[in-house]
Amino acid sequence: MSPEQLLGELEGERQVVVGDLEAGIGTVLRLQPGMADAVVVVAQPTAKSIDIAARATRIAATREVAVLVVANRVRDEDDLSLIRETLGGHELFVVPDDPAILRADQEGLAPMDVDGDAPGVAAIGALADRLAGSGAPA
Repeated sequence: MSPEQLLGELEGERQVVVGDLEAGIGTVLRLQPGMADAVVVVAQPTAKSIDIAARATRIAATREVAVLVVANRVRDEDDLSLIRETLGGHELFVVPDDPAILRADQEGLAPMDVDGDAPGVAAIGALADRLAGSGAPA
């Protein structure tokens, strides 16, 4: 089932679906107004990733959805500045480059099961709270 088919099947209010979709802009291009409340665009501090994220945010902004940006694998202020330069006009969540997340990925575990107190886990938790409606917009 495609992401578009899944979203088209949902009915009712207060349903939360979080999908980790393919990288790039394809799904956002096919997104119709009203199919989603928010689009989360993930950008790593590389030129290619930031360029694709910028295109995705521009397209998503035309789809009547909230656009949230995750600055992912941020090592330092220089990394964050690279992302903010292009994508800083959107609500931004910073996920640091965290060894606990790398270890979880290597072990096939959820990051919160490896180290629930890790900074990266806390950042992902803040994003989850925001998406669930309990977090205040930045």
